Amino acid sequence: MVMIITVSGIVYTHAQSWEEQYPWAVESVTYCKNHGILTGDNYGNLNLGDNLTRAQMSKMLVEAFNLSNTGTAPSDVNGHWAEGYAKIIYQIMPKKAQSFRPDEYVTREEFAATLVRASGLSTGYVRNSGILSENFIDASSVDADYKTLLCIAVERAYLKGDNGYIRPKDLLTRAEVAAFVSRVCQNNSGEKTLTWEDLGVKESYTPLTGDAQITVEQAQAWARAKGAHERFINIAPTYWYYGEVFGLRPEILYAQAAKETGYGKYGGAVLPEMNNWAGIKIKSPIGDRTEDHETFATPEDGVRAHFNHMSAYVGLAPVGEPHDRYYVVKSIDWAGSIKNLEALGGRWCPDLYYGYSILHDCLEQMAKY
Repeated sequence: MVMIITVSGIVYTHAQSWEEQYPWAVESVTYCKNHGILTGDNYGNLNLGDNLTRAQMSKMLVEAFNLSNTGTAPSDVNGHWAEGYAKIIYQIMPKKAQSFRPDEYVTREEFAATLVRASGLSTGYVRNSGILSENFIDASSVDADYKTLLCIAVERAYLKGDNGYIRPKDLLTRAEVAAFVSRVCQNNSGEKTLTWEDLGVKESYTPLTGDAQITVEQAQAWARAKGAHERFINIAPTYWYYGEVFGLRPEILYAQAAKETGYGKYGGAVLPEMNNWAGIKIKSPIGDRTEDHETFATPEDGVRAHFNHMSAYVGLAPVGEPHDRYYVVKSIDWAGSIKNLEALGGRWCPDLYYGYSILHDCLEQMAKY
């Protein structure tokens, strides 16, 4: 872009720098330049407004994630400047074709799906298979071959939606791609911490504190309809009792317990006899083994521990002597600042969509009974 400035009859021209044209992308583009992920053409132009081609995608992802597993690729990359990159990326492409078409533009869904694969994730890493339909009007237009990987991209904030649309068939500019790639790389390296606010999904704000908005009878009816274990159905009144004691909404913690224990059936590392309704870890866990989780004396003690643990997040006083992990949470800089269910994502557990999944999968369903 050229600006024409007239001063005292003399005409000056000023070509805007890319920093001036793309102020929102300065940090991400600089990161990608410094790490060799984004390079210019023969004249040094970054061409940030140009749409991304498949050849350019290949180079950027290979450089970003240090990929090197070279294999075969369709013959239309032979002799192309990106031949070496294409032979690497073709091995992880979610949807292979008879031709690579290196100079063809890449859609958002193809790029996001390939980005997920390049970062080391596969379809087995999906946590919330309903995240697209729950949040985006155009979710049904996502290609079936990309759908699960796109779910992963959204739930980990690799790709953001736009006003309720995921726009899977839209093209991407090089500036936009730099933003996506840098976010993933910086998050993976610990340079940037992504939170639930980075997701770009349909926003909601569900307060953790306050009076119950669902009765214990409704909650138990919902639990029965879900095929919950009797232990989960029977513990519900204890949740409503402690809800009043703490000033925390019991239906939210009960819904969370459903997610953490599989409606009281457990089946994971935490065993039923541990009375741990919330998957609470010990003070210094070294993994996700059974022994890395707390054990409480009775089911009621486990519920009180659940409320105590949440009180450290919200900023409320505990009841009785808290478990060791409570003090670990209290030492974190954001302790006491978590006021809504959605904000548990990335904090209670690494899943950024964690709070939203409790809302959509459990709490909203409970409210219908």
